[in-house]
Amino acid sequence: MALAAGIGGGWAVSHFVMETPFTVIWPSALAIVAGGIAVTLLAGLAFALRPLRARPARILRARE
Repeated sequence: MALAAGIGGGWAVSHFVMETPFTVIWPSALAIVAGGIAVTLLAGLAFALRPLRARPARILRARE
């Protein structure tokens, strides 16, 4: 969705404001999207590792 919005916005600025031809550089666009997905997944994994390493019995006993 973000890629479509970015391409649409870039085309509009290029066409109406700058009056230049517009082309999409697909390898760069897809690499940016893939990089964003990878960073999001790695950050989520990094924040989830500590809770996942905790032993359930110790946590349940601490809440009594």
